[in-house]
Amino acid sequence: MNEASFDFGIAGTALRARGPAAWLTPLCSAWTAWQPAPESVPWDVCLTADASLPVPQGPLFEATPHAQGGVCTLVAPGFEGEVSAMTGAAHLRAHPEAGPADIGYFLRVVLAIQAFARGGMLFHTAGIVHRGQGYAFFGVSGSGKTTAAHFSAPAPVLNDDLVLLWPSADGWQMHATPFGRRRGAVRVAPLRALLRLIKAPDVALVPLSAGRALGELVANTPVLSADPLWLPEVLTRWEALLSAVPVYALHFRRDATFWEVIDAELG
Repeated sequence: MNEASFDFGIAGTALRARGPAAWLTPLCSAWTAWQPAPESVPWDVCLTADASLPVPQGPLFEATPHAQGGVCTLVAPGFEGEVSAMTGAAHLRAHPEAGPADIGYFLRVVLAIQAFARGGMLFHTAGIVHRGQGYAFFGVSGSGKTTAAHFSAPAPVLNDDLVLLWPSADGWQMHATPFGRRRGAVRVAPLRALLRLIKAPDVALVPLSAGRALGELVANTPVLSADPLWLPEVLTRWEALLSAVPVYALHFRRDATFWEVIDAELG
């Protein structure tokens, strides 16, 4: 296989991936808008095609990350990956029949770990920009993130599945990622509120207790909950964010009336 490399980054993250061109060229084309800041020091991501591994039985996305002591592993038929937060390096060996989507998922895991090491967090949420402010709609699969994005049209959607939360001098910001569906050209917005989605016949915005909010926010923080070593800092990070950003339970139905309630409460 011909070799290739490309740099990828969001906010203060930066990855430099090297490996087979058949894997990286499609990602480089699809993610060309996400370039790391010039001052960011990239983590090296080495990708190796290894025909001695078994043929993949499914996508790498189905593999569960396991972490211990700051080292995260992803192992499945056809894949052996490792990410070290201590060394700032990652390596994935994969059968040649693996595809760009598998490599993209591995890079997503690496970015989640690097973002956390540098002060940010990848968050499983729909990030919607309304009146210049960012709103994070979160919840378990099926809670309505994509629905909320649909009924918010034509408002920009940073991503309907994963956004990057990043601290700044003016507070927390919500950054777009290429890991799901987007709408519009907006790439970043100040985080105004966290909204836990609950499908209901009547629309209401109810303050969420800190205890319940922490549990649900941690559950929607991918990769990091895999290592008990990271959990105390994950909780500390969310507690700091909750001291600056309000969190609510948003009871909503399949229309855009939830924005009327949000505007009445948050302006």
